[in-house]
Amino acid sequence: MFCDKLSNLKSYSGVCPAIKTVCDFIEKNDLSALPAGRTELSDGVFVNISEYEPYPSPDKWEAHRRYADLQVVISGDERMDGASIEMVSGGSGYDEAGDYELFDCCGGYYATIWATEGTFAYFAPCDAHRPGLHYKADKVKKAVFKIPV
Repeated sequence: MFCDKLSNLKSYSGVCPAIKTVCDFIEKNDLSALPAGRTELSDGVFVNISEYEPYPSPDKWEAHRRYADLQVVISGDERMDGASIEMVSGGSGYDEAGDYELFDCCGGYYATIWATEGTFAYFAPCDAHRPGLHYKADKVKKAVFKIPV
């Protein structure tokens, strides 16, 4: 898991080469103008654009196996929590079609990210995460880039 300003995203392409695909897409597209829904990029990378009201209280933790999440806050803000997959429990069982498993709780340490407009968070399959939590804004627009691992 790592997070930073979107303006620094390109510097992480050494950690994850597919980040270059994401950066190229962002350079050619105005994320704030994209409608809600899924857009295919290349090399198996796609992005889901969504607009929603953040959860008022903590929701379930989630984790993926086939994709890493690169979550970009386009407008608004939210709280995201992240933890090692080893810290969460109460799993629902892996949904292969949706590439996710939900967990009830985190029994150890976790990090909180106060994600504001123009920031991103990267969650690898070894990172359980709990995004979409209320911070200050009542509405959020976010791009979630799904990167095959």
